[in-house]
Amino acid sequence: MTSQTAPIKLAQPITVKDDFTHTVDGVDIVLPSLSYLKPGLVRRIRRLGDVDAMYTLLELSLSPEALATIDEMDPDAYHELLEAWRAHSGLSLGES
Repeated sequence: MTSQTAPIKLAQPITVKDDFTHTVDGVDIVLPSLSYLKPGLVRRIRRLGDVDAMYTLLELSLSPEALATIDEMDPDAYHELLEAWRAHSGLSLGES
């Protein structure tokens, strides 16, 4: 007699649909979730390296005022902003 087993399910990555919002010097920085990018954004960055892709996302997503605010941020605060964006999106840097 054979018993039926449940089909194997692969773990799905976390998908966060909500935009990331952060205020810097009174200016709202609103960025798309990195785990739920629109196809047009993915198409524009698909052949870019990581750094170019990130800056292209910033330039395509932010208002001129928000982009100017980020340009003037303290580097440590800027890296904290990027880390918060990544964490909000449910992305992990992985383990080495």
